[in-house]
Amino acid sequence: MKPSGSIKRYLPVLACNKYSIGRIRSNDVFRDDGKRIFAVPESKIIGLNPRNNEDLNFIGEAYGYEAEEKGDDMDVWNLKGGQLKILSQGEIEEIHQRALDVLQQVGCFFESKDALAIFEKHGAVVDYSTRIAKLPRNMVEAALRLCPSSMLLAARDPARDIHAEGDRVYFGPGTLPVKVRDLETGQIRMGTLKDCEDFARLIDALEFIHFFKGMITPNDVNKKIPELYMINAAYNNTTKQISSTSLSVKAVLDLYRMGVAVAGGEEAFKQRPMIIINMLAVSPLQWGKTNLDAIIALAKVGCPIIVGSEPQGGTTGPTPLAGQVMLNVAETLAGIALTQLIKPNTPIMWGNVGSLSDMRSGLFASGAVELGLINAAMNQMAKFYRLPTYSTGGMSDSKLSDAQAGVEKSLQALTVALAGGNYIHDAAGLMESCLLCSYEQYVIDNEMLGMVSRVLEGIRVTPETLSFEQIKEIGPGGNFMGLRHTLDHIRKEHYLPRLFDRSTYDAWEAAGARDIREIARDKAREILATHRVEPLPQEACDELQAIIKNAEETYAK
Repeated sequence: MKPSGSIKRYLPVLACNKYSIGRIRSNDVFRDDGKRIFAVPESKIIGLNPRNNEDLNFIGEAYGYEAEEKGDDMDVWNLKGGQLKILSQGEIEEIHQRALDVLQQVGCFFESKDALAIFEKHGAVVDYSTRIAKLPRNMVEAALRLCPSSMLLAARDPARDIHAEGDRVYFGPGTLPVKVRDLETGQIRMGTLKDCEDFARLIDALEFIHFFKGMITPNDVNKKIPELYMINAAYNNTTKQISSTSLSVKAVLDLYRMGVAVAGGEEAFKQRPMIIINMLAVSPLQWGKTNLDAIIALAKVGCPIIVGSEPQGGTTGPTPLAGQVMLNVAETLAGIALTQLIKPNTPIMWGNVGSLSDMRSGLFASGAVELGLINAAMNQMAKFYRLPTYSTGGMSDSKLSDAQAGVEKSLQALTVALAGGNYIHDAAGLMESCLLCSYEQYVIDNEMLGMVSRVLEGIRVTPETLSFEQIKEIGPGGNFMGLRHTLDHIRKEHYLPRLFDRSTYDAWEAAGARDIREIARDKAREILATHRVEPLPQEACDELQAIIKNAEETYAK
């Protein structure tokens, strides 16, 4: 039913720092608490710029309010998922039991005599000729009970620490890329050490990317120890938390030593571990010598470890997703059992990097929507075991920052975040099945992750947010734009995009008709030109350089 009285011409309004408030009447009169009136001129309404950060200030001034300071009310360091449940409790328990059956009846191949001896000592049936160990159920379940249920991963800036536990959610990049889309030329080239430095500084400034993980393998350094150069670049160019993979056992221990140097010594590292290193099985049911020896070495010194697996459905894992999840669980449990047999209470993060093979080509389908489902199920399994989770979500097989990339990345990231993945890597910047990374894609993905973060916050239902008094005051046919209540809640309730355009076509065309890639490229350039990171103490810098120099002169010759 329409309100009585004359209905004035409505004009579309794009206001409040990129967010559309709705439609208001030109020259309409608004009131504030029944005392103040303010006539909004038509020219001012039409002139509101949806990309102008001053729009909130205009609205506040128009109604005599003090505008809020710039910034968001979203607490990006306390995001929580867990709303999405892919598996029922009965299905979780069935997967668990069948995974234990696999370990006890089929066993795993362990390419390390030391690992086989450890398992044999604790009751496993070991065949040294085949290197297969069959792990009894009670051994595996006892090992699980020894794992800590939460994990602190320290950052140089304590405000950026990762608290991996429960349904807390953090996003970060990935490790595999070897190629980069040049920020200036747009051409594809091999990654360099400068890219490592620049990417670290870029993500240091992107608010919805919580940690650093690899990001690009430099091609212009010693090929035996690129991870040492990469992590040195990270420690010097971000105060966010650091994660890495490694190519050798000696380099693994050097990564640990680098973390110790930044922490300020071994005791300080125990209180605030400054690095976590991931070790993955080789599907199906194999653990390679390098990763096993690295697990043994890291467990002995108490360094946090990501233990996981990466079966690809249809090739190295079963095609049915349930079978792939079960295989992934079995392989991960085998690695976790080893760590706890070496040193009880070793901090472990439950890892999953599994996806699919596209059976038309056999290639890794990094952008598959099923990857989100697999990771969501693996998160539920980890929570069944009360372990923090390392997840995958936010990848794409696209070669450009295009619609395919947007669909694949956002569906994966949202699915895994809603499932409560604690430490979601590959969430930003990666393309072409993790082989390529892009400066502008990092900026675009930061925007996407901001939207995912808003979804995680959900809908707050309180007497204040139900807005009964405001609805009562405004009544039929009124407008909420003139209320202080509206201004107070814009940033709390509405995600205000930094990059994405919400203007009219005419306004977009008048502003240069630029697409998101151009806008993101300019933003990346701006960050790299202006963002500065608090430097490492000189003593820590010297220790990192000494570790690299020693590696160059010994095992990396």
